[in-house]
Amino acid sequence: MLRAAARLSVVVLLAAPAVFVTPTPCSACSCVLRTPKHLLHHADAAFVGTVIAEQPIDATTTVQTFAVQGVFKGALGASVNVIEPIGPGGGSTCGIAYPRDTRVALVLYHQGDGWTTDSCSLVSLADLEAVAPSPVPPRSGPSPSSMPTVTPLPPAPSPGLGWQAAVLGLLVGVAGIALALSLAGRRGRALGTEDPGSVDAEGPEEPPADPTTADRADPS
Repeated sequence: MLRAAARLSVVVLLAAPAVFVTPTPCSACSCVLRTPKHLLHHADAAFVGTVIAEQPIDATTTVQTFAVQGVFKGALGASVNVIEPIGPGGGSTCGIAYPRDTRVALVLYHQGDGWTTDSCSLVSLADLEAVAPSPVPPRSGPSPSSMPTVTPLPPAPSPGLGWQAAVLGLLVGVAGIALALSLAGRRGRALGTEDPGSVDAEGPEEPPADPTTADRADPS
């Protein structure tokens, strides 16, 4: 049992660093499955168009300008700016940027005084045409000349070390108990293997001589 405790202490001490160095799974965009009809119903606008320009606002935000070719829902002009939480430095895992010169369908949501979308709202033109009324031409009027006001996403909280510290404390405690049991066992075995007669190895001590006997034995 004591040997097992010693082995356990070694394993625990070796495993403790893994509490901090084991990589956590990469976060990914988690989307609830929604039908094209559901997406259209909850969207503030929907259209088909093509990206004609894009401008990074910061490292994690880009505004893409679309030429609107047909409107399925909402009131949109000939062009629309779409704020997307993704940029040259990364961004939200749900952010999406569309390729230039490619006809795509989008569902939009209000963000400040502009529009936004995400990868959970992807819909094909065929699916949108199947659930929406026939598209209408965009409203006539001046195209948006300025970028919309962008509300930056809050920074993702850095993962704390609370649970790692608790687990590490538990591991160290288990290791300490195991080592104490192992050392106590070794000490007990060492004491048990000592020769009980080793203290008196030279034989029993002779009693002191009787003075009266010594006087009788001395003829002088």
